[in-house]
Amino acid sequence: MDHSFHPACLLFPRLNDDELQALAGDIRLNGLLNPIVTLDGQILDGRNRLAACKIARVKPKFVEWDGEGSPLAWVVATNLVRRHLTASQRAVVAFDMLPMLEAEAKERQRQSPGRGKKVAKELATSSGKASQIAARITKTNSAYVEKVKAINKKAPEIIPALKLGRMTLSEAGRLAMVDVERRQMILAEADQHPHEPMKRLMRKVLTATATKAKIPTSRKKGKIEIWCGDCLKLMKEKIADESISVVTTSPPYNQGVPYRTYDDNRDEAEYLAWLAEVFEEIDRVLTPDGSLFLVIGHAARKPWTAMRVAEVAGKRFQLQNQIVWVKSINVNDESHGHFNPITSKRFLNRTWEFIFHFTKTGKVPLDRLAVGVPYEDAHNAGRTGSSMRCGGDVWFIPYETVHGGEDRGDHPATFPAEVAERCIKLAGIKPGMKTLDPFCGVSGMDAAARLGVDGIGIDIDPVYCKTAQRRVGN
Repeated sequence: MDHSFHPACLLFPRLNDDELQALAGDIRLNGLLNPIVTLDGQILDGRNRLAACKIARVKPKFVEWDGEGSPLAWVVATNLVRRHLTASQRAVVAFDMLPMLEAEAKERQRQSPGRGKKVAKELATSSGKASQIAARITKTNSAYVEKVKAINKKAPEIIPALKLGRMTLSEAGRLAMVDVERRQMILAEADQHPHEPMKRLMRKVLTATATKAKIPTSRKKGKIEIWCGDCLKLMKEKIADESISVVTTSPPYNQGVPYRTYDDNRDEAEYLAWLAEVFEEIDRVLTPDGSLFLVIGHAARKPWTAMRVAEVAGKRFQLQNQIVWVKSINVNDESHGHFNPITSKRFLNRTWEFIFHFTKTGKVPLDRLAVGVPYEDAHNAGRTGSSMRCGGDVWFIPYETVHGGEDRGDHPATFPAEVAERCIKLAGIKPGMKTLDPFCGVSGMDAAARLGVDGIGIDIDPVYCKTAQRRVGN
């Protein structure tokens, strides 16, 4: 006999083969201890028990649900106690509940107009309200539910594997950023190797399919190379000890920026541990008198990001200078520069970022006048023997106007080449020096190309690498 299932019954994932066989063995030995619950002719709870009864060749027992209130809430509460689901799996259950919550609200409105209208209004008041109700029922976080919603919109084929517990929500978010072809390859690998950690499978496929393009080009006297792949792997394999004079880089800020390949919404501890490995490699390849210029900002909801990243770098290097990069400023009621506005009643627009200058000793001489400013008073120029003075540690460098995705190679977080240009000049341009940007994106090597300095730019995304290649002139 075929049975139909209530939508609430399908919320929770099926047991895997081993678990189902174990349940069948228990039923064969002890009988069906918990009857299968039905509602209006549909199975409300007991899909796995029904399948196990068929395997055990035991006649199933059925009872009609006689509870009060929401059958949906009852199913969730019952199965949360019974099933050992991860936070990520509970978030998928909550996401799947959303249309059912709305349907229940409409049914309550039909049966009891006053109560139904109140619930329907609650669900319609804001985009996050239904997520909050579902999260509360499933004992998860509404932010997780919203993340599942975003993943489903971008890559719905990921949701079944997430529901089965084959990956975490963080891994699913990262996988959603991968291009469709490689995403399908990773999911196929996961089907073939269900017990292999998803992180390892993703690394395996992405490493195997990354375009390892070493693209040299001459610009003035310098040679720029763009390498495509994982920066840690490429630095370890290709860059000699103490061979890099200046590193100018802006790593992902872990703010949920939609990069094509990289997941910018990682667990903070994982994110900082990863950057610690990157800084370890930078320490190895940097010359004893070299400089690391670390451009890092923060989101209003994560105000400590820049400081925590700097603290991780500080375990390897000495912090020699802190520079404030001002993107936009108001002077005499006039606004200068560009920034991304914040739509919030609580936070101010962020119009600046940190540039942390690290060295190995904290005592490295700099070419301060290379980024200096002219003296206002001619007497000072005569007294010092130079027409320039140190410009200080606040740099006003506005964004160049960007008209569309093609202007920045579809990269969501570019920064002006002048930022890196000033850093390289400050470190001092010397014959034979080489620069490095392990997160070059599309514009990270523009400064080295302009200055005629040898440079290596690394990025994990082939599209960004191709754009970077064009920008530096080949």
